[in-house]
Amino acid sequence: MLFAASATVSEDVVKMKTSGGELRTKQVTGTNSSMTIATRTPGYHSQPHFHDCEQINFVTRGEIWVFVEYQAFVLRKGDFLRIPPSAMHWAWNQSSDEDVELIEMHTPGLLLDGVSPVALVEESETPGTPVPSGWGSTDLWAREQDAMAKAKTQ
Repeated sequence: MLFAASATVSEDVVKMKTSGGELRTKQVTGTNSSMTIATRTPGYHSQPHFHDCEQINFVTRGEIWVFVEYQAFVLRKGDFLRIPPSAMHWAWNQSSDEDVELIEMHTPGLLLDGVSPVALVEESETPGTPVPSGWGSTDLWAREQDAMAKAKTQ
């Protein structure tokens, strides 16, 4: 199957380690990648994590802070961000009342706990093996204020 109507791709809640909010996704996979429509609710603050796949984000709605190693980026509608493979990263939707939505591409595809992706592959093709996430320490949250202050001055 090379096509999936939106109604056939379920929206699932990712079993993600957070201090607040939730991550809801619709995910499709190919032979070497995955694409996710990811909605992070107000207060969403993920635990630092990494995965052995490149991630490219595009914001379609809202505003979110994304932390990559020692850097902070505030992303708004229309912005792009690349996260290199294995880079420790996490996100924080500081809004009290607005969801943020991103389109995320992962190469190779990303395994999301609690999500049932739709495979967009032909019968003759072999779906790729998704890559799991590993978790970092919440001690990394201590970097946020300094990284955000530095990002605001650039």
